[in-house]
Amino acid sequence: MCGIVGYIGTKNATEVVLNGLQRVEYRGYDSAGIAYINNNNHNSNPSITSYKKNGRLSQLTSIINLNTNHSNIAIGHTR
Repeated sequence: MCGIVGYIGTKNATEVVLNGLQRVEYRGYDSAGIAYINNNNHNSNPSITSYKKNGRLSQLTSIINLNTNHSNIAIGHTR
């Protein structure tokens, strides 16, 4: 069984989704991924940024800079 967390709102969605994935990590997953709408791009065509990593969730969070990734829409998974 996989863990899936999504968020749409006013908070930093990347941070909210990663916190949600941490809550289900005890189930013993071996990989994780996240995708979010890139709000730093002020073009009329927003982009989607995604990351995935094998191993514990900490492997994924180590490559994401929460200070520069401010999005209000994100989805993440563990498997």
